[in-house]
Amino acid sequence: MKITHFKFALIALLALAAICAIAGYPVVSPEILASIGVMPMMIGETSFAEITRMIEDQGRAAAEFRAKQIARIDALSDSKQMIEDFMAKMTAPGAGSTGTTEVPPETYYDIKTKKVVPVLNHAQSLKSLEGKQGTMPSVGRLLRGIVLGGRADDANILAEERKALAINSDPSGGYTVAGALSAEWIDLLRANMVLSKAGCRTIPMDTGTLALARVVDAPTISWHAENAALGTGDPTFGAINMKARTVVCLVRLSLELSQDSANIEQMLQSTITNAMSGAIDKAGLVGMTTDALAAPSGIMNLTGRNTVTSVGAPTSWDFLVDGMYELLADNVPADQIGAFIAHPALWKKMAKLKTGITNDKTPLEAPTEVAAIPKLWTTAAPLTSGTTADGIIANWRDLIFGVRKDINVRVLSEAFMGSNLQVAVLAYARVDFAATRVQSFCTLEGITV
Repeated sequence: MKITHFKFALIALLALAAICAIAGYPVVSPEILASIGVMPMMIGETSFAEITRMIEDQGRAAAEFRAKQIARIDALSDSKQMIEDFMAKMTAPGAGSTGTTEVPPETYYDIKTKKVVPVLNHAQSLKSLEGKQGTMPSVGRLLRGIVLGGRADDANILAEERKALAINSDPSGGYTVAGALSAEWIDLLRANMVLSKAGCRTIPMDTGTLALARVVDAPTISWHAENAALGTGDPTFGAINMKARTVVCLVRLSLELSQDSANIEQMLQSTITNAMSGAIDKAGLVGMTTDALAAPSGIMNLTGRNTVTSVGAPTSWDFLVDGMYELLADNVPADQIGAFIAHPALWKKMAKLKTGITNDKTPLEAPTEVAAIPKLWTTAAPLTSGTTADGIIANWRDLIFGVRKDINVRVLSEAFMGSNLQVAVLAYARVDFAATRVQSFCTLEGITV
C-alpha cells in the first residue's frame, strides 16, 4: 500500500515538473524529462513556442474539418430539400390526399391548343402541377385582405402578396386569382365535392371550351370470310364540347365583423368553398331548373344513361343490385362500379330497415357486393317533396369535371355600405361536366323515403 502511494506521489511530482518546464520555468531539465518519456525533447522557451505552434496547427486542422462537415451537411440538406420538393409535387396536398406518393396524372391532348392536358383523380392536386411556390397566404387570408383593403392592419403585406402572386385587379374592384393560389382554391372546391370523392376526374381548362371524344356505341365486330365485303356499323366515337359555365357565390357581412373577428379568414374560406362546391355538385348531378342553359345539364338529364325506374318504398337493397346489373350488362367492369350517391333521406330509410323476421330488430345487411360500394350522401342529390329520392351509381371515371384555372373575386362595398354598413364578397368560377361514356351511368329513380 505504501509503495502505491509513493508511485502516485512520484507521478504527480513529474507532472508538475513537466508543466513548469512547458511554462518556461524548468525545475528539472527538459532533457531529463524527455529521457524518461515525460515530455518531448525541447529546450527552454523554444519548447513552449513549439507547443504553441502545434496547438495552433491543430486548431486550424479542427476548423478545416468543421468547415468540411458543415459543407457536407449543407449538401445533404439540399438533397433532402430536393427530395421534399419532388415528393410535394407527387403527393396530393389538401384536396383529400392521403399523403402517399401519387401516380403521375393521366394526360389528354387538346388538338386545338396543341397542349397536353392533365386529367386528375380526387387524390391528385392541381396545385402540385404549378411547381414550387414557396410560402403562400391561404385563400381565407386573401379574402380578408380583399374585403378590408387598406383598413387591414397588414394591408401593405397583403398588397405585396397579391403582387407577388400575380393577383390582378381591375377598374371595377375585382381581383383575378390565377396560378398556384387559384389551383389551391380549386383543390379546396374539389376536396368538398361529392362527385370528385366518387371518382370524377378533373381537367383544367386553359380556354373557355374543350373538345373531348365520347364513346357512342361499341365497335362493330364481325368475322371475315375471304374476299367478302366488310360489315358496316354506327360510329363508335362522337364529340362532346365542354363549355365553361359560371357559378357565382355572394357572401354578405358587416364591416364590424370583417374587422374584429379573429376567425374571419377561416369563415370566409370555408363558407365560400363549401357553398360553391355544393352548387357544383348539384349542377353535375341534376342540373338546374332556373337558368338551366347557364349550368351543366346534370347526369339525371343524360340521354342514353341506364335507368331503374319506379323503385317505390324499398324493403331491401334490391334496387341497388338492379342498378349494378344494368352497368354490368353494359360491360362496365365490376371493380370499376363506384360510389352510390343519394340524398341523406335515403340513408335514413335504409338504416332503419330490419331483417323482416318476426320480432327481430337486427338491421338489414346489404349483399356483399352492395356493402362494398361506397355510399355518399349529399343534399345536392335529388329529393322531391321530401318523400321521393333518386340515386346514381356509375363508373365515375367516365365523368369529367372541367374548370378554368382562374377565380374572380369582387368586393361589392358600394351596394351595401350606404344602407346597412355591410360589405359583400362575390366569387365566381367557370366549370362544366362531360360524360365520356353515357352507358357508365345508371339512375335509380322514384325511391320512396
